[in-house]
Amino acid sequence: MSAEPLHVLIVDDSALMRAMLRQALRDLGARVEAPATLDGAREALGLRGGHTHVDVLLLDLVMPGTDGLTFLRELRAHAHLQDLSVVMVTALQEDDRLDEAFAAGANDYVTKPVRPTVLCARTLHAARLTRALRARREREAQLELMTASLRSLNEQLTELSVTDGLTGIANRRAFDAHLDRALSLHARSGLNVTLIMLDIDHFKRYNDTLGHPAGDACLQEVAALLRECTPRRTDLTARYGGEEFALLLLDTDLTGGLTVARRVLSALAERRLPHPGHPLGYVTVSLGVACTELTGEVPLREAADQALYRAKHAGRHGAFAWTHPLDMPGAPDRRPPTPAESVVD
Repeated sequence: MSAEPLHVLIVDDSALMRAMLRQALRDLGARVEAPATLDGAREALGLRGGHTHVDVLLLDLVMPGTDGLTFLRELRAHAHLQDLSVVMVTALQEDDRLDEAFAAGANDYVTKPVRPTVLCARTLHAARLTRALRARREREAQLELMTASLRSLNEQLTELSVTDGLTGIANRRAFDAHLDRALSLHARSGLNVTLIMLDIDHFKRYNDTLGHPAGDACLQEVAALLRECTPRRTDLTARYGGEEFALLLLDTDLTGGLTVARRVLSALAERRLPHPGHPLGYVTVSLGVACTELTGEVPLREAADQALYRAKHAGRHGAFAWTHPLDMPGAPDRRPPTPAESVVD
């Protein structure tokens, strides 16, 4: 038992009986309350405030007005009183109602006239039960809090594992997983998937001119711009590696992919992020666009890589290429580059 004194509440309509029960409990050193009204008992039990320190309720089974059974059912309807031990106080001729009392939530009983040794023993046992149940409930609540905390931590770790630490967008791991799921969905339903691979032009010069901290800031600004250009919840913006990014667009055909590519180029041209090492003086990207409707036997990622490769060797500075030369008039030159043309930053 805790060192804290027991707290016993007596509910009985008889002032004489309340006094006799209080006297019988004196050897326990318990704090005993015996309110004269049920409203006083309700207040002690926290029926209006939702909390109580009472360990044991000694409840008269038969009382005028609201009898013991009715009051017992009332208090058991409150969650914070589910663990409270209730000992019914009955006359011998009332034994036939004890079944109802136990069904209503009583834990034990004593009969009148009350023997002090029996009352003390049963009250002490009931108090131990109350405190054990409360301690268990507190442990369960703490365990739930710990479980929730661990769940939250795991979710954060999962989020970190698929998030690029510098830019805050999806990382390569997340991209690979999303691409696999998108291609599986395409295989099952035929839903088009478009992939845009893009690379910041002359980024090595950017770092060489302004330093790597400035380069990191540039990557962050480009990532934020790309996220603005892909607002649908089904779109994924990812850092593929270094200065290379990937935009994965579900339920999007080639025309839709080219629209997004042009949106990115337009946003960058409008933003004009300074790039001292660039011939134009501001940041540009090269893009390669591939769509499952046109890639044929070529894997989507490989097709987008090939398109990006062609775009970079078409002159960069906002160049982009795609997987089908005939559907889109005005396409940049996508002939295979010569070995001398294949050196890129």
